[in-house]
Amino acid sequence: MKLKLHTQPDVPLEAECITPGVINKLKPKEVEKLKIYHGNRESDLADFFKVSKGKSDILEVEGDMHKIKYLGANMSSGEMQIEGDVGAHLGSAISGGFIKINGSAADWVAPEMTGGRIHITGNGGHCIASAYRGASKGVTGGEIIIEGNVKNELGHAMAGSTMVVGGKCGDFTGVNMISGTILTFGEMGIRTGAGMKRGSIICMNNIEVLPTFSYDCMYTPIYIKLLFKYIKENTKITIDEKFFSGSFHRWSGDAIEMNRGELLVYAA
Repeated sequence: MKLKLHTQPDVPLEAECITPGVINKLKPKEVEKLKIYHGNRESDLADFFKVSKGKSDILEVEGDMHKIKYLGANMSSGEMQIEGDVGAHLGSAISGGFIKINGSAADWVAPEMTGGRIHITGNGGHCIASAYRGASKGVTGGEIIIEGNVKNELGHAMAGSTMVVGGKCGDFTGVNMISGTILTFGEMGIRTGAGMKRGSIICMNNIEVLPTFSYDCMYTPIYIKLLFKYIKENTKITIDEKFFSGSFHRWSGDAIEMNRGELLVYAA
């Protein structure tokens, strides 16, 4: 199925129904009648999108959707290909399947994610894969790759996911992290890994390490080579060949959580 935005919403549009599990079971005329919310008003999907039959089982969505929220929400299988920027809460509660965005995403990508994959070729906003306010745990599985930059609180309280950022990161990357892996290639903001309990944060740029982290050693982790190989084969992120055989400074932290987390910083 293919959806193409023909009318830009005046206010944020909530479209949780735009997901392969819902759309792929229906005929085009049935898809047109799906209900979405334009602000607090209920509308038909056809009021904003042109619906047509696609060439495959992939759900294709096209247009400038920076005001459209909850695309791919509750997705458990299938594939979405999105051409254009998207709004907040992309892939909310995703548990399976694959979402590819040729564009940028707003705040709160993949809250409550438990599985699946999301690949964003542009930039991301604040609170990517973060726990909602008041929640003790964030994403618990899956994979997120963002080729551009992200803002603050990437992976707040994440527990088991893998995240890769090709560009810059804002402040508080991996704050209160429980487990999982975050790999970043660009410049880092302040307080990386603050309050982290376990997990690994790998930084290819020099960073300001918190004083509550303890220096351990310099070594060459083998698993990072496998991660680099996967990224090189599946993304356009540039990885210098020297990184494959490079060494990393290892820090343990955060001390307020018994120093069980791992912070790896490339030794230039």
